[in-house]
This record gives sequence, C-alpha cells and structure tokens, in this order.
Amino acid sequence: MRFDSLNADLRRWLQSSLDAGHDGEALLQALRAAGYDDGFARQAVEAALARLRRSAAAPEPSRGFLAPFAVPANTVRIGDRAVEILMTIGSPRIVLFGNLLSGEECEQMIEASRQRLQRSTVVNAATGAYDVHADRTSSGTHFERGETPLVARVEQRIGELIGCPAEHGEPLQVLHYPPGAEYKAHYDYFDPAQPGNDRVLAAGGQRIATVVIYLNDVEAGGSTVFPTLGLDVLPRRGAALYFAYTSESGETDPRTLHGGSAVVAGEKWIATKWLRQRRYGALVS
Repeated sequence: MRFDSLNADLRRWLQSSLDAGHDGEALLQALRAAGYDDGFARQAVEAALARLRRSAAAPEPSRGFLAPFAVPANTVRIGDRAVEILMTIGSPRIVLFGNLLSGEECEQMIEASRQRLQRSTVVNAATGAYDVHADRTSSGTHFERGETPLVARVEQRIGELIGCPAEHGEPLQVLHYPPGAEYKAHYDYFDPAQPGNDRVLAAGGQRIATVVIYLNDVEAGGSTVFPTLGLDVLPRRGAALYFAYTSESGETDPRTLHGGSAVVAGEKWIATKWLRQRRYGALVS
C-alpha cells in the first residue's frame, strides 16, 4: 500500500500523530478502535512509517542554519553577548564558538544539574529502548524546554545564533564526565533502517545538528574527537561546538563520526543540544 493512496483525512491524521511522537503500535490500536479492518490498518501504518523513514533518510541540507556566517565574521552579537567565531569547517559544517555562555552561567548550569545526575544511556537501534552502554560512561540529566530562566536564555541564544527554531530542539542535556569517563566514537543521527529507531524518528524527524557547550576547563583529556577528520577540539569554559550531519546532497554524513575522549585529569561538564528536522515532541531519557 502506498501512503499517497490513502484518504486525505487519514493521511493527515497519520502524519500529525507521528509528528506528535506516537509510535506505530499506538496508531494501529487507534485505527482498530475507530473500526478499521486490522489488515488495512496495519498496511496504512506501515505505509506511514515507511514514508517517515524515507523523509528522515534525506533531510534538507541546512535549512538556512548558520546563514549569518556566509560572510566571514570574527564575532556575532547575540543579545548582550559578543559570540566569537574561533574555527570553521565548510564540509561537514563545523563551527567552534567562543563566549557563548559566561563563566557565571556555566557555574549555574552545573549546580542546577549536580543533584539530578543519572547514568547516561544510548538508544538501542534494535528495540528503541534507552539502555546503559559501556561505550558511554558519563552521567547526566535533562531540562525541559524553557524549564528555568537560564535554560530558556541559553536555548534562545542557540536559536538566534544558528537560525534554528527553539521547538526543533530536544531537551537540553547536561553531562558530567569524571576521571576515566568517555563516550566512544558514534553518530548523533539515527539510522532509519534500524527498526528500533522508528519511535525516536517519529518524535521530530532526523537529528540534523548538535551543539556541545563546554561548561568548564578540563585539566587533561575530555576533548571532542572526529577521527575521520583528524579533528580534536579541546574543552574551554563557555565555548560551544556546532556540527551538522548532512552533506550537500542532503544525506547523513558519516564523516561526523565523533566521540568524547576519556578525561585524564579533573572532570568535564558539557551541555548538549540536539536539533531535529521538525518540531520535537517528546523527551529524551
């Protein structure tokens, strides 16, 4: 069954339900309750999920993100802050910002998170569950969109800086890496071919970019490493690293394989914002 062959009202309902974060099983139960034949309902849901996977596999290349930097500039004024442009790479699109957060804001973010930390998880691509994994040994917490004045201010600043609507962002995550903790090389985008990723993709489409904000200086280690690019970004308090996952053709870019190297001395605190194709409608654990 082709998605386009479905009744227009049914197509709109399926699309809006997926955009709201409902998974395939929830849609199937709703169609059954509405009196649809089980076989037809299953085919309709499968067609809607297949369309979502095709859309997620080829996101728009940039959606205008970072358009202000088409003309080189050393600083960009965002509200009361002069955000520095410290380094750029054109393909894949990577920008290192300085002075995105003040030292006081960094300390406030750390203190607001300290008592909320839990072991970090990763999405299980086979099941869609959030599992503890040996590759990621940090602990963390998240803040709902606009949960505190500080979170709202940081989200607004990010949105203005890179031209991304705030509602496309996942909850801001704050992560803590004690000595020895790391996150081995991985991709931030989701493989649409993996069945467990249907649910996370339904919550707002594919992830298209990441902003990593460094909340403290690290004595040794704790860098953000892009092994394919030979790039190693050292953490500095208040700086932020932006990177997008799409090539010029709109495909996800495997060159954005990255990881957080082990902390050798001291500790590392970061805040991470993941950005989606569409409005994000569910929390990340």
